[in-house]
Amino acid sequence: MAIKVNGTTVIDDSRNLVNIASGAGSSTSVNAVGTYGFMACEFDKNPGDTVSGSSLKWSLANAYNNTASPTPLGTWRCMGKTNGGFGFSEYSSTVFVRIS
Repeated sequence: MAIKVNGTTVIDDSRNLVNIASGAGSSTSVNAVGTYGFMACEFDKNPGDTVSGSSLKWSLANAYNNTASPTPLGTWRCMGKTNGGFGFSEYSSTVFVRIS
């Protein structure tokens, strides 16, 4: 049975909800695809830029925290602005979302 929204098929007979529920916010596990993290980046990043998890570190709201774990994995999209000129610091922290 297909599911339609305003006459548009959003789930056809070959799909089920488990297959399509992989967007942002679908998981609350740390490091899972679709989850967000507040992290410091060692490079200048603008909204929409992507970065490897190896270039990120978990951050506190007022300072970089190099003791947090686990290490960020995969590829993340920057959702704010970082200033990598200060290295890992409160000036280079923003929200990232894991995209792969």
